[in-house]
Amino acid sequence: MKQLKVALPDDLRARLDAASEKSGRSVADEIRTRVERSLELDAIDKPTRDFIVGIALMPAEIERETGAAWHKHAGAWLALRQAILSRLKRLEPKGSVAFGKRPHQSGPGDVPEDIGMWAESHLWENPNFTTSPLRNSMEQTYREIAQRQQQKGDKS
Repeated sequence: MKQLKVALPDDLRARLDAASEKSGRSVADEIRTRVERSLELDAIDKPTRDFIVGIALMPAEIERETGAAWHKHAGAWLALRQAILSRLKRLEPKGSVAFGKRPHQSGPGDVPEDIGMWAESHLWENPNFTTSPLRNSMEQTYREIAQRQQQKGDKS
């Protein structure tokens, strides 16, 4: 591993010290973790990155306005939920909700709400689900089933 000498303003160093203490990581590990996270965000398309940043700002604004954290107060939770839904509505694309061929489909059904609940459920259980062996296996199984069904249909 190569070392990098970086000069930091005192206030930034103090914030890093506080963050590393809170996370239980060394300052070096804290910096590496944060740089990696930042680079991962850079790999996301700009509209999604802008959406994530916008959503990330909402809890603090809701807490400032209501005096309560969204995860501790039902009213603040509803306010945050509405803020997120309002942002999604603002960004809603026009057109058909039909998907057509889904190259990574891993289960039957094309109802967008069902797919959304399915995705949230799997990602809640495993944040790395998208790149997991389980998801790859599910995709493969679905492809095999769809292929068998198509072969049966071709024979009829």
